[in-house]
Amino acid sequence: MALFGRRKTKQLSDDELLLDEEDTVAVRPEPAEGEPGVDRDWVRAEDGPYDITEWPEVDGGIDLGALRIPSVKGMQLRLDIEQSSGRVIGATLGFGASQAQVQVFAAPRTEGIWEELRAEIARGLVDSGGAAEVVDGRMGKELRARMPGRAPDGRVAYQPARFVGVDGPRWFLRVVIGGPAATDDHQVRGILSFVRRIVVTRGDEPRPPREVLTLTPPQGFAEAVAKEAQARREQQEQARRAAAAEAVRKAPSASGSSDATAVAGVGLSTGDAADTSGEAAASAPEPAPTDAPKAPRNPDFT
Repeated sequence: MALFGRRKTKQLSDDELLLDEEDTVAVRPEPAEGEPGVDRDWVRAEDGPYDITEWPEVDGGIDLGALRIPSVKGMQLRLDIEQSSGRVIGATLGFGASQAQVQVFAAPRTEGIWEELRAEIARGLVDSGGAAEVVDGRMGKELRARMPGRAPDGRVAYQPARFVGVDGPRWFLRVVIGGPAATDDHQVRGILSFVRRIVVTRGDEPRPPREVLTLTPPQGFAEAVAKEAQARREQQEQARRAAAAEAVRKAPSASGSSDATAVAGVGLSTGDAADTSGEAAASAPEPAPTDAPKAPRNPDFT
């Protein structure tokens, strides 16, 4: 479920969601005519995504600390939370039926890591029963994948995904695209245009290569999560009370009637259920914070 979304006044097509930029506050003009990767070569430093030093006057959009995400009409944003630490480690963006997860990692000063990571992700996919192929995309080499998962009936099902990697100055941006845009080059056009307008603020502190950069939730996020968690707790409490009442009604006493004192609470948890406050904002991929980003085994792209 998306915690943040722009309210729509009419139903928009996927193309409108992907390509409409009217609500974008700050738009960096293209340095040359033509679409990068189509009419001419894509050059990261000129075409984006940008480092904050390349676009220091950026304004508007959604500020997530290490990432500045453009604001697009109809887009939905879900923050991906690492369950063990509660850190926000990525953002999943919804554009109609397609989705894109973006994460940013620390990288060496002198060389990029995308070439090495492509091979690692491809091996992980093949080892888990999927498939992967490196192809030339609009923003350099990308990985087209078939990711194994489970269908509702228990059978193995495959979901297409497109991995796009961008090596920046001391950072690496990974984008995992699912839905129709994973295989449709026309539909992915708008998502890549969006990705090129992302601005990265890596910071000056030393970090080990491949460490995922923690994102900062936008204003109002904590309140939204707290409200959802409270609503879940209330639902769980109602379910526990209903189950306890049903157990009391059915349990016989020594005299053949129900004995509420003897059975109340038996078999029921007295504490809260496992905390899932990050579950609604979490996407499938959950990389280790200091390890290479891995291909998710069962992404929730649909």
